[in-house]
Amino acid sequence: MLQSLLAAGRDLFDDTTGNAIPWISISESLLYALLGFIVTFIGIILLIFIVWLCGKAVNRLSVWSGKKKEPAQTAETAAEEDGISDEVRVAIIAALAAYYADEAGTCEFKVKRIKRL
Repeated sequence: MLQSLLAAGRDLFDDTTGNAIPWISISESLLYALLGFIVTFIGIILLIFIVWLCGKAVNRLSVWSGKKKEPAQTAETAAEEDGISDEVRVAIIAALAAYYADEAGTCEFKVKRIKRL
């Protein structure tokens, strides 16, 4: 059996079915591999494009449906709803800034909202 696999000049036959096994050269196998890579990458690119297109369609449908997003709540309206005066907010921010100034040397802390618990 090993000799039949190494024989380059003879046609090979499958023992169970009796069909001829075609001989494929190295250049032909490289061509098949290259075609496989090209088809795979084109398929991946098409899938990416289809997902991108679906995302655009969903965004347009959400705009057309009339659903408007509510504006974000600002710090002033949040403070007014919680009943915290401006003086108390400034005092809390100053205390936090003083605390963090002693620890790290630079204060990068920003207070966006103060909420009463």
